[in-house]
Amino acid sequence: MHRKGRIERELDVDAARYTSSLHFDKEILESVILVNITHVKLLEKMGIIPSDLAEKAERYLQEMLTKPPSLDDPKYEDVHMVIEAELTKYVPQIGALLALGKSRNDAVATAIRLRLKERLLNIHECCVTFCEALLRKALEESETIFPVYTHLQRAAPATFGFVMHSYAIRFLKALQHVKMIYELVDESPLGSAAVAGTSVPLDREYAASLLGFSKVSQNALESTASRDFIIEALSCLSIIALILSSLSEEFVVFSSEEFGLIEFPEEFSATSSIMPQKRNPVVAEIARTKVSELLGLLTSAITMSARQVSGYNLDLQQITPKLWQAFEIVEETLHVMAKLIPNLKVNKDRCMAACSPPTGIVEVANNLSLKYGVPFRNAHAFAGRISKLMYEGNLDEASFQKTKAEFSIDAPLTLEDVMKLMEPARVVRSYTTFGSANPELVKRAVENAMRDLEDEKRWTRNKKTSLEFALNKLKGRDWVQKV
Repeated sequence: MHRKGRIERELDVDAARYTSSLHFDKEILESVILVNITHVKLLEKMGIIPSDLAEKAERYLQEMLTKPPSLDDPKYEDVHMVIEAELTKYVPQIGALLALGKSRNDAVATAIRLRLKERLLNIHECCVTFCEALLRKALEESETIFPVYTHLQRAAPATFGFVMHSYAIRFLKALQHVKMIYELVDESPLGSAAVAGTSVPLDREYAASLLGFSKVSQNALESTASRDFIIEALSCLSIIALILSSLSEEFVVFSSEEFGLIEFPEEFSATSSIMPQKRNPVVAEIARTKVSELLGLLTSAITMSARQVSGYNLDLQQITPKLWQAFEIVEETLHVMAKLIPNLKVNKDRCMAACSPPTGIVEVANNLSLKYGVPFRNAHAFAGRISKLMYEGNLDEASFQKTKAEFSIDAPLTLEDVMKLMEPARVVRSYTTFGSANPELVKRAVENAMRDLEDEKRWTRNKKTSLEFALNKLKGRDWVQKV
């Protein structure tokens, strides 16, 4: 359609199929149609297109939203050419003007950003839902004794609610990243044309407002050729996948018979085709692989962007499907894991045994320093020796008193006193700093996080309302305020 000037012969069929983006343009089809409706309005506003023809073209483009054109004809390079061809059949005068001041370069950059805004709002909602599941579990298990680890060695008594809350906090921070990416994406390139702007005096601010963007891009070269915002979004999704992978790894390890701290729900487990005793945590096993897939997509996008001079190159079209694939992976994982969390069971007896002395022996050292003025390093060494005797099975009152003398501990502590100091429930309730595993402090922290989530929900609602209001007007639909 646009080849009859510089190039006379038709593109080779195999070359056309090889370079076409039609097979993955479906994701941005609606956004591209909305961009074209906006451009028709811009040309009408300038007086280039008569109002009656503009209205006719807009109606036809709006019909495409409910009856989308086929994207299977290999003679078209991309969705933009399909829409232009379809519109030309119906309103030839408008079809012939559709590229005035508008390149596929600024059109696709605008369409990608528009669709990306919608996907970011959806992933934000998915993260909020998942975070709520974690926080509800944290509150439910706020007093359930559970060991925490460093170097995968027992480190201290805590609670399962404390662990779940830690992951909820990671997701709350990831939500801030999602919002940051949204603000980065929320600018309209439309009117930048192919690379350096256009002499057609388009009202870019008007176009941005029609499409629900808060501002216009500042440089035509950057806005048409840069895909940094896609890499930013992929990075954000990779962080979410990383958190999910870490959580899934804990579920897999702690549900093993060697640990036996948690039990996977049957609905999210599988058994072996040959070993009937098996109960495999297959959902978590798949979930922990997803970060590798995301990192692969991110790496692909980065390397595709590398070694390119400024200005649009067709390499860039190969980056976009990586983005949509990443969203599908993360959304699906968040959905299934949010269903799994409420059904996890904690083996309280095994957890209590894992937290039994000497797991909490640091409290013995703390007690000696705080109550009796023993220098902490000396108290630490004494507690370390006591733990060694316990592991060896050689701790009794005589060895305890001998160790006190060896480390010059004058405090009137008996072995019974020391054992009481290490009782798991006592240890977790002895924590006083906010953010610690003390059940009361965990409950307070969960309440704070729940309030933060309400703020996140309001942010999503406001952004969705604003965007839907703008886009529904372009779609020719009456806006109904959602309550």
